[in-house]
Amino acid sequence: MKVEDLKSPQQGDHCLLCGGSPVVIGIFTPSDPIQWGAPTGKVRLIRYCLCSKCQGSPDTPEKVEKIIRVELAGGVIHE
Repeated sequence: MKVEDLKSPQQGDHCLLCGGSPVVIGIFTPSDPIQWGAPTGKVRLIRYCLCSKCQGSPDTPEKVEKIIRVELAGGVIHE
């Protein structure tokens, strides 16, 4: 997938938090890409979508990061 495609709606998009219809596409760029699974010298970009309800929630950034971590770990929560 090209970087330009990351910003465009894709078939199957849904809100990362609730599964609803997305209204916004987000790109998570971790400050330490290696910790998020990128090879040395590479950048890690993680695309996600949010619905209007979840987009406006004050705890959304924390929830998004936690879900992304779980998905990258194969469904295992590491705290």
